[in-house]
Amino acid sequence: MNEFFSEHEIKVEADALALLPRQICLRLKVLPLALHNGTLRVVMAEPDNLLAADEITRRCGLRLEVSRAPADVIQRAILKYYDDDDSTPVAAPAAPDVLARLVSEAPAVAAVNDLLRSAVAQRATDIHIEPQERNLLVRFRVDGVMYDQTHISLEVHPSIVSRVKILAHLDIAERRLPQDGRFEYDVGGRDFDIRVSTVPTITGEYIALRLLPKQGSAMALEDLGLSPAQLRTVSDLITRPYGMILATGPTGSGKTTTLYACLTRVDRGAKNVITIEEPVEYRIARVAQIPVYPKIGLTFALGLRHILRQDPDVLMVGEVRDLETVQMAIQSALTGHLLFSTLHCNDACGAPVRLLDMGAEPFLVSSSLAAVIAQRLLRRICVNCKEQFEPTQETRERLGLAQGLGPFYRGRGCAACRGTGYRGMIGVFELLALDDELRAAIVRKVSAGELRGLARDRGIPTLRDDGMGKALLGVTTLEEVLRAVYLEV
Repeated sequence: MNEFFSEHEIKVEADALALLPRQICLRLKVLPLALHNGTLRVVMAEPDNLLAADEITRRCGLRLEVSRAPADVIQRAILKYYDDDDSTPVAAPAAPDVLARLVSEAPAVAAVNDLLRSAVAQRATDIHIEPQERNLLVRFRVDGVMYDQTHISLEVHPSIVSRVKILAHLDIAERRLPQDGRFEYDVGGRDFDIRVSTVPTITGEYIALRLLPKQGSAMALEDLGLSPAQLRTVSDLITRPYGMILATGPTGSGKTTTLYACLTRVDRGAKNVITIEEPVEYRIARVAQIPVYPKIGLTFALGLRHILRQDPDVLMVGEVRDLETVQMAIQSALTGHLLFSTLHCNDACGAPVRLLDMGAEPFLVSSSLAAVIAQRLLRRICVNCKEQFEPTQETRERLGLAQGLGPFYRGRGCAACRGTGYRGMIGVFELLALDDELRAAIVRKVSAGELRGLARDRGIPTLRDDGMGKALLGVTTLEEVLRAVYLEV
């Protein structure tokens, strides 16, 4: 450890000086000296003061290399190198241009670039960077399932966090609060929109990145996995002049993809189509797409209220999540607009009950709701290693399969599917189109279970039925049906 006994021995680089305000330097008895490869060299009066070192590390997002000097020497050096009129607030972040230049020269750039390239090569939709007690765990989500990708030394965690935050235009100095941002990135000539979310954990900041290809286009209805009967019903629903169509399911079940596919079938030349989304995932020609921005008060409810003044024919609202949005959506559907939206609930029959629980009036729900599409995503069997197999007795019992029913298939595992036996995804659906009897049941505020009974009486296939059908066709496996679909046998 170097030791300085005079302020004249201390040499300071301007880039390093810009990282810490004068008031913090005086309080912690520290002075930044130089930047090099993701490391900040500082001189401290108390090098063993772990609290002070931790505050500097959290503020700058850099590794520290510490030298020692007496407190009075550091104080004189601070007064020498900083202007007397230091207007930098104590809580202000370090200079973005300085940190950007630093991180651009650091190994963190290569690390983040490698992660992004590897994720794209493996068809990952998400990257998770998770600090553990002893290392940094990186996981990819491929075909809806998380896989461990690599372990990295914890020493590079601060610089990787800083690099991602700089790309996403986030506050580098703020490590105590969650932050959200985005940036555009080119990987092998393909442009991606990267959505970033950071949250503080007890082991450090956790980063999640969602990769959305900018050249991506909305899927066609025929490619979603709808059965021929379901496809005919949805196609008819889209031609309606008014009414509300909801897609339901958990996060990551493909609800928004289904709504985009519906919008591509709308006659956008003859109709005015407007969406309000969080975020806008794909751009559709001849559709006005509005991103919500809660920080400035642009919510789904406020956006929908103003969209109605734009003379729309077809609307899409990213999610109905509160009573105000539900009321605006119902009003839109009842006043001559076809409205698409998503709702979080387990199945199609749970959607009307969920709307009532949110405070909507039963007669308004029954009058405005045209149909509910419940869905899940299942992994497809890899076509390169597909083989026939006999399910275990336990699997047959859990699924209620009769002996002799089959054949069934699975993927053996090969290089094309990274040994998983799966490649790509397909949806399973439960489509509830409301008729007079179902509308009367909603007005009576019947339970979701009673609605399911009425749906079964009409022969409407459940999620389980659709999943089993795709397993019998050799599209997916029985294990996938068990994994992704809640079964009531």
